[in-house]
Amino acid sequence: MAVNIPIPQDLTDDEQLLLARMGELCGRAEGGAIACSTGFLNLGEQFLCRSFLHSRGKKENRDFMFFGGYPYAERTLCFCFPEYLPESYEYDPTCDIAAALRGDCANEDTLRAVSISGSGYKVLSHRDYLGSLLALGIERHTLGDIAVTDDHHAVLIARSSICDFLINTLERVGSDKVRLKAVSMEELWALPDTRRYESISDTIASPRLDAIVAACANLARDKAKQTVSSGLVELNFRPNTAPDTEVPEGAYISVRGVGRFLYEGIDGTSKKGRLRMHAKKLI
Repeated sequence: MAVNIPIPQDLTDDEQLLLARMGELCGRAEGGAIACSTGFLNLGEQFLCRSFLHSRGKKENRDFMFFGGYPYAERTLCFCFPEYLPESYEYDPTCDIAAALRGDCANEDTLRAVSISGSGYKVLSHRDYLGSLLALGIERHTLGDIAVTDDHHAVLIARSSICDFLINTLERVGSDKVRLKAVSMEELWALPDTRRYESISDTIASPRLDAIVAACANLARDKAKQTVSSGLVELNFRPNTAPDTEVPEGAYISVRGVGRFLYEGIDGTSKKGRLRMHAKKLI
């Protein structure tokens, strides 16, 4: 569920640089270039880029798209397309991404995936994989999701340009010896959602931020209102101190010290006229 929000006024220097980069990519795409993409973006950066592109009249999945290699990817590249691509264009994610972008982009630095397998004797976490990768001097924006499929195995999505380097260089994750091999786009697209969620259902009086925080974080309404007012809550990855903010369906809510939630929306009303709310907590 994509949620569009206005471009914030209090942008950081890094956010201003990101939007400048997006403006550059738009210009290249409008000039006819294809496969113009950012580095890997986190969810907050995706929200910001989406708002920027919408403000320029761009339509998602026609003029631009976010793609991270498989349906559940959190970290994605943002691709900008030239205007001559037909409006009916539908991206086929099971194909090679260069060919799917309808151009001779065989040498474009898009994305690939590699599997990382441990010895089977040590439990490896997302933190272990990421720490070992960054210790090689790799910048975070070149790395996409690290999907931990079990205690000894993960699939890493990364820029095409560094995958061969990783296969030839990464020998250990934590203190465990690992082996790497390439993963096809077909295998990658079939990767399941490896994140774990806790479903939350409750009734609320209205879809205000404090009401949803109360339900998600299991707080009294007054405590939830104070939590929001104290600056401990982010809505769609931006600090929000207004308890009466109406929360759109599909919004992300982060409560400091509690966790991150995906607000799925309202599903009818109870017999007492309260709204039936559904959300998920990432665990």
